[in-house]
Amino acid sequence: MDVGFIGLGQMGSAMAARLLDQGHQLTVWNRSPAAAQAAAERGARVADTAASALSAEVTITMLGDDAACREVWLDADLPARMPPGSVHLNMASVGLETARAFDHAHLHAASAYVAAPVFGRPAAAASGALDIVAAGDPTAVARCAPLFAALGRQWFDAGPQPHRANAVKIARNFLLGCIVESLGEAFALVEASGVDPREFHRMITATSLGCPAYVNYGRLIFEPPANPTFPLRLGQKDVEIALQAGRDGGIPMPLAELLLAEHRAAVAAGLGDRDWAALAEWIGQRARSARAR
Repeated sequence: MDVGFIGLGQMGSAMAARLLDQGHQLTVWNRSPAAAQAAAERGARVADTAASALSAEVTITMLGDDAACREVWLDADLPARMPPGSVHLNMASVGLETARAFDHAHLHAASAYVAAPVFGRPAAAASGALDIVAAGDPTAVARCAPLFAALGRQWFDAGPQPHRANAVKIARNFLLGCIVESLGEAFALVEASGVDPREFHRMITATSLGCPAYVNYGRLIFEPPANPTFPLRLGQKDVEIALQAGRDGGIPMPLAELLLAEHRAAVAAGLGDRDWAALAEWIGQRARSARAR
């Protein structure tokens, strides 16, 4: 498939490499041109502008945040500049306000749009093991299915309105933040009674909490990566997005309020560039300090 790809950060670069490895033809663009060099060395064509990456069957955007998405795609009015019959596949994680702005812009321009945020880190993208949730016009979603097959181990259809996929991603990442917070508190609790938190983690993941999130985040807590692919400060951003979505929808989210306060305290303590799991490390440090008083 002829694919445009806009946004080559850690996730975008891994996804672009996977698509090239799977035989797709890519035209790439990134705000920092140097980031496109690796894709070019693998056979991608490098576009001079974001607009010149639109001449493809599907153009994927994987930009870093809401501001970048708005600047690159909406402010430049790219929905109105898409060739007839092409599809914009936005795989970035954005807040619901931005998600609805994308919906509206494409509806106004009568251009095809699919939102399909991904679950997973760059290593999963590189091996085609992402989980993907997609939403949009069924015909447009079907046209993107070969790309989902290349990038993911499975994908889910969230319905005809694109912003629904973004709502799923927001809610799912909120739950991950709750898991990290709860693991940190539980580890601190058992440690205060003389139980090795690693042994406690082995017990709970061998019984009712044996799902990947508890297994993997426990491992990241005990074995922090030297080069985090999802730092704590981005976890804070996801909690903020969830809270804003709740406020916009009139949904009270008291747990999210607490979670945001915890993230802000951990970032203020200097852990913002550590892996998201460092939130639990900060909780443990706080607990040990309180016990020592």
